[in-house]
Amino acid sequence: MRDRKLPSFLTFLFLPALFFLVFSACVFFNNRSFRQFTGQIFRSELAGNTLNLHYTLKHPENYGISEAPVTLGSAEPEVLEASGLVLENYQEVLRRFPYQTLSKTNRLTYDILQLYLQNQLSGQKFALYAEPLGPTIGTQAQLPVLLAEYAFRNKADIETYLTLLTEMDEYYSTLVHFEEAKSREGLFMSASAAQAVIDQCNAFIREPSKNFLITVFAEKIEEADFLTQVEKKHFLEQNEKAVLEHVIPAYQLLIRGLTALKNTGKNQQGLSGLPNGKAYYEYLLRDSTGSWASVDTIQKRIEQQLKTDFQKLTSLASAHPELLSRETLGSAIAFSLDNSPSTILNADGWYATDPSGRELEEKALAQWTPNEILSDLRQKIAADFPTPPEVSFSVKYVHSSLEDYLSPAFYLTPPLDDLTDNVIYINRASTYTALDLYTTLAHEGYPGHLYQTILSGSTTSDPVRNLLNFGGYIEGWATYVEMYAYGLSDTDPNLAELYRLNRSLTLGLSSLMDIAVHYHGFTEGDVAEALSKFGFEETSAQALYEALLEAPANYLRYYVGYLTFEDLRDAYKEKKGSAFSLKAFHQKVLEIGPAPFPVVSKYLLGK
Repeated sequence: MRDRKLPSFLTFLFLPALFFLVFSACVFFNNRSFRQFTGQIFRSELAGNTLNLHYTLKHPENYGISEAPVTLGSAEPEVLEASGLVLENYQEVLRRFPYQTLSKTNRLTYDILQLYLQNQLSGQKFALYAEPLGPTIGTQAQLPVLLAEYAFRNKADIETYLTLLTEMDEYYSTLVHFEEAKSREGLFMSASAAQAVIDQCNAFIREPSKNFLITVFAEKIEEADFLTQVEKKHFLEQNEKAVLEHVIPAYQLLIRGLTALKNTGKNQQGLSGLPNGKAYYEYLLRDSTGSWASVDTIQKRIEQQLKTDFQKLTSLASAHPELLSRETLGSAIAFSLDNSPSTILNADGWYATDPSGRELEEKALAQWTPNEILSDLRQKIAADFPTPPEVSFSVKYVHSSLEDYLSPAFYLTPPLDDLTDNVIYINRASTYTALDLYTTLAHEGYPGHLYQTILSGSTTSDPVRNLLNFGGYIEGWATYVEMYAYGLSDTDPNLAELYRLNRSLTLGLSSLMDIAVHYHGFTEGDVAEALSKFGFEETSAQALYEALLEAPANYLRYYVGYLTFEDLRDAYKEKKGSAFSLKAFHQKVLEIGPAPFPVVSKYLLGK
């Protein structure tokens, strides 16, 4: 019997087809496995922190999270050390996926995860260098605010919230253990910083029965129309009990712990005064800014921008002297930067007192409500920015009891599975000029945080990316568009440009001093001397120095991010030539979404 064989020409046709089918199957299963892997990271990380879960998802059950323990997490040193093993495991699994078989969307997520994990693992040896406490942005200052803003969508949310309050004393005990470990390694904060945190804690618990976690809760319960009067009364009693028996004791515990450790800090200056402090600062810069440039390169870029802005400001002042008041000119100090033309700057920035200048600007903008400003911005950005999905937004004012603890304004990020309801908060304790309010709402709203969140959220498909914080992209974008918004305000263009340049210079100088303090070892006296050349008074220099000690690299998150977007725009313009479109650039950047800047550059410029 003759063997049955395929004719040779059919074999030739069949084998490539078989290879294609096998390859396609591999591609399909690799992509599905990759999304299962990132989904597992997403579920696992969110389940370990109830606050993150609540703020990230409105319907966690739709993402496979049905039952999760109610917890604030832990700051125990050994727990943080174990997190490094988890990161190593994630990295090892990630490496197993054949990169070329992944879809473009999954390759983007892969690149982001790869760089993120690489940097986080490089920072594991500096785990005790991190400082969770601080008088203004520390955990003890920010956690009550997050609790006060905790959304009550149903009865279960309230019950979970009350359980979180009962976890406060246990969680704060882990913070004390972390600070004790820092002290043993000679890494504890300065005595003045410790005292500032102690003072803030004392202020928070000064009147326990009137604590804002009691007053704010009462207002929110009153508005909860899904509760009966009996249930409302029950929850009010439970909340007061939890605050008095767990929250207040948590702060008392922290006060005692910090008081005992107060004088154990060996370094009273910036990070450069710590063993390996400069190496830690290099890691922190990457983590905060998303830039992988060296500290020296970043410093030179900032200095370059300062020169450019000073030159522009000098030219503007020369061409329009009416913008500057005689008082400003009389008290300001001339400053020359590397032989650039001299310019005038004083501690509080530039002032315009001419009736046709600042007062006109106030009259033109002060009549607008915040909602009207946001609507105006949304309309005016249409020419240079892609049209966002339709969502609702509202502007609320910070509760009076929270005004001393919160920033001048902030955008409360909505859950990723419900981007339709957006809220911007304004702190009335801050003194806004009309132009300040206009550009602040651009930063927080359109085309800033709110706009970026809903645009990127509508195009970013992998939920795991919502767990990764890329402050350089997020705050850099908001600062970039804030600068853009000065040109949209209904005020004298020259006056608006003067204030834009002043804003850039202020951020630039603060960022430069951050590098000077934490990388080059500047003392408070060094900072005061350097800033005196710019017309800053000693009290202003002292305030800046203290802010830099509390939050290293914080200003750089905004400023380096902003400058990087400027540079990316210019590079994209050079690449596209006559086909360049600012709107297309913004579209591309927003579609890529929050990521480290090397990844943004790769997908924007192809390198």
